[in-house]
Amino acid sequence: MYSTELTLNSPIWIVRKFLMDPLFISGVSGHISILKFKDKQNNEYLMGDRIRELSTPTDEFIALYILLRTSKDFKYTEGIFKGPEVKMESIKYSGMSDDGKLEFTIEFMPKSLGDTQTRLYVATNVKYNDSLLDKILGKSAVDFAKHIVEDHFVTYARVYFPSLYGDIIKIFNTKGKPTQGLSVAPSLEFTGDAGSILNKINEMISQLDLGLIKVNFDKLSCNIVVQNSEMKRAICRSDSNVKTGFEALSMIISAKGQGKIEVYSVKIEDLMETLYALA
Repeated sequence: MYSTELTLNSPIWIVRKFLMDPLFISGVSGHISILKFKDKQNNEYLMGDRIRELSTPTDEFIALYILLRTSKDFKYTEGIFKGPEVKMESIKYSGMSDDGKLEFTIEFMPKSLGDTQTRLYVATNVKYNDSLLDKILGKSAVDFAKHIVEDHFVTYARVYFPSLYGDIIKIFNTKGKPTQGLSVAPSLEFTGDAGSILNKINEMISQLDLGLIKVNFDKLSCNIVVQNSEMKRAICRSDSNVKTGFEALSMIISAKGQGKIEVYSVKIEDLMETLYALA
């Protein structure tokens, strides 16, 4: 494992945007070439001209790994590349070759130093089990962990990042940081009777990671908070009658006429970006 820290003249929300781009990370690493994109809707990998069929970003790929043995000797192996895995404090990527010899993680932990600077901690752990013959010949893998961090990511941050984006970042800093990054428009709207509304609620709860479902009938309004495909909170109001939890859903069953449902889906990455921008 190898780790280091560096300081970037950029607000943290911009740094996190770069780090959450798997195509950017694979390119800067210098040793990861993405070949196929995982279409999770159809559970298949897309390559060649079929990549254009991809409709939403994915976090799983088939990649070609370029392994440096000596300054003139390279080995290529194919495997899985995953990421970003986004948490509140870190952004992580991982991969493993099909033959099981290569396994690695790249983890970034940015910390705000104010409106204009970010301290970035980078940790890379690489395990590569070369063959006994290669070791006898003196061709065992070099210290990839240090090489990827110092010769690729740190060099990019030190040379290319300020040269390419320094002026743009100064404009952002001059105008001030964004105050909102979450969309308030509903991702789905549906109209129907009480039965169809309840069916749609159950369907949307199973699909939401984090979000809000709003239900409105003539004399009834409900808000349902969803987290990890589970109903975490529900409240329904009809005049002075207020019910919560599953009792609230019983009020929808008895609702008359046509109702409307609005679904607001929030990506945890967008939520964290907004929180960081406001910090």
